[in-house]
Amino acid sequence: MSQSFGAGYYPPPQPPRVAENHPKAVPALVLGILSLVCCGLFTGIPAIFMGRRAAADIRYHPQSYSGLGLARAGFWTGLVGTAWSVVSTVIVIGVFVSGGFVQGSSHSTCHTTSPQHPHRQHAC
Repeated sequence: MSQSFGAGYYPPPQPPRVAENHPKAVPALVLGILSLVCCGLFTGIPAIFMGRRAAADIRYHPQSYSGLGLARAGFWTGLVGTAWSVVSTVIVIGVFVSGGFVQGSSHSTCHTTSPQHPHRQHAC
C-alpha cells in the first residue's frame, strides 16, 4: 500500500537541538578542583582563563553551548585555589624568614677559656 500525502502535509517537527557543553567548561572545572587539592598556581591560573572564556562564549552563543555553571565553577575554584596557593606560599616564606631571625637571636656567643687550656673555648 502506498501512502499518499497531500499538499498540506508537513513532516513531524524535529526535537529541539540540545546545546552541548562548551568544550572548555569541564576542563576548567577539573583544573580548578586540582588547584584546590594539590597543584595551586599551575592549574589555577589556566582554570581561571578557561572558565572565563567558556562562560563568555556560552553567554554569547546560548543556542550552541551549555555548561555555564561548569565554566563559572571552574573559574571560581581556580581563583580560590590560586589565592590559597599564594597565601600558603607567603606564610611558608614568612615562617622560614622569622625562623631565621629567631635562630640568629637565640644563638649564644658566650665562650670562655680555661686557665689550664687557653687554646680551648667552652660554651656557656
